[in-house]
Amino acid sequence: MRKKNNETKRNLRPFIFISVITLILSVVYSATKPVEYGTPIAPATGELIETRSVMSPAFYTGKAAEAYRIAAEIPKVIDSQFCYCYCKKNHQHKTLLTCFTNEHGSKCDTCINEVLYSYELYKQGKTLDEIIVSVDKKFYRPYKPQRL
Repeated sequence: MRKKNNETKRNLRPFIFISVITLILSVVYSATKPVEYGTPIAPATGELIETRSVMSPAFYTGKAAEAYRIAAEIPKVIDSQFCYCYCKKNHQHKTLLTCFTNEHGSKCDTCINEVLYSYELYKQGKTLDEIIVSVDKKFYRPYKPQRL
């Protein structure tokens, strides 16, 4: 009897090994699979709160340049966002789009990351309301006054 149990266990080892490898590869593939972007369902339209134009991305490099490019591409989406670096209180900005009408946006990781995240959601086809809620959930932090 024992011999048969040991033999059965040995016969199952390759199957278990292959199953574990397949599971690991599936997880790695799912985690690294590129995001497929769709056409936005409800592109933002209407009047802008911030009416000044976005600075050219040519003045910047890397993520900053990308953020300025996106702000110019989807200004209504960016104009609908609250900026969680609290520049509205600290610099009298109107919206997140205001950060990209001057060089503030190039120096602030919060502003840049909000724009990049908004764009990612926009390209996934999220509505403006869904984008606003998602950005608020991800970036909200309590306000702390700047010390002079």
